[in-house]
Amino acid sequence: MKGTSGPALVGVVVVHHGDPAPTRRCLVSVFADPSPVLRTVVVADNSGNFSPLAGAGIRVLSLPHNPGFGAGANAGVAALGEGDFAALVILNHDVEVLPGYLAAVSQALVGDRVGAAGGPLYLGHAAGPLWYAGGRVNFLLGTVSQSRSRRQAQRAREVGFLPGAALAVAPRAWREVGGFDPAFFLYNEDLDFCLRLRRHGYTLRFTPQAAAVHHLGAATGSHQRSPLYLEHLSRTRLRPFRPLPYRLYLAALHTVYVVVRALALAASRGAEGRVQARALLRGHRVALSTVRDPLPAADFAPWASL
Repeated sequence: MKGTSGPALVGVVVVHHGDPAPTRRCLVSVFADPSPVLRTVVVADNSGNFSPLAGAGIRVLSLPHNPGFGAGANAGVAALGEGDFAALVILNHDVEVLPGYLAAVSQALVGDRVGAAGGPLYLGHAAGPLWYAGGRVNFLLGTVSQSRSRRQAQRAREVGFLPGAALAVAPRAWREVGGFDPAFFLYNEDLDFCLRLRRHGYTLRFTPQAAAVHHLGAATGSHQRSPLYLEHLSRTRLRPFRPLPYRLYLAALHTVYVVVRALALAASRGAEGRVQARALLRGHRVALSTVRDPLPAADFAPWASL
């Protein structure tokens, strides 16, 4: 926070896609937050169909070619400019921040080595079930696990993973790691970003006061395991991990999992399951084709050191 020099300045980027209604709801929550911070807001419009709220002072950055969530967030942060920001807040369009969110993340990012912060995410409404109350990376399986414990949601602590749906980043850390990797079109870009922050020596902070509501799957149907969700989740599942021998191990492990899951979907859900199974297999084929893609030397660190 700015302390005696005045209120903190927070840069907010909302990545929009599809129906404008969830994005408008997200923006209303940003401006309704009573946090004593100044806010500059950019909407990265990946659909080219969003009109700003009247009199809200929001910049809309039209990206109708839809470069994906991470690339849209990167473009939005660039459009914020060079202000003296206490925090860069990236929001999925189907999120509503709860009162106090902006102040909480600004406070949580105080400290040279805190790279990113986030808090509890509730499904549907503020009293709904928890979707995220802290997360960690399981390196044995190459997966992420998220706590849904209400007790854990009240405990400030360092965590291993923060979801990109509502993510606050220290500007210095954002610049150092270069934002999201645009090679991730949809899903797993947040896992990759968190791991890159950790490789650069930054910590990830969970703060209970930075709560938000997630209307899960408003654009992609993730809550229904849509074919779009299954394909894009699987096609970049291997990319965040390194070094190459470890990635090859995960490729073999995930191949077994994908084949078993595809067979189960096809056998148990009829025509719908067969469509889902094909989407899952398509995505995994892409993942296997990119498993040997070069790893950025500046970002390299053995996975076991995390």
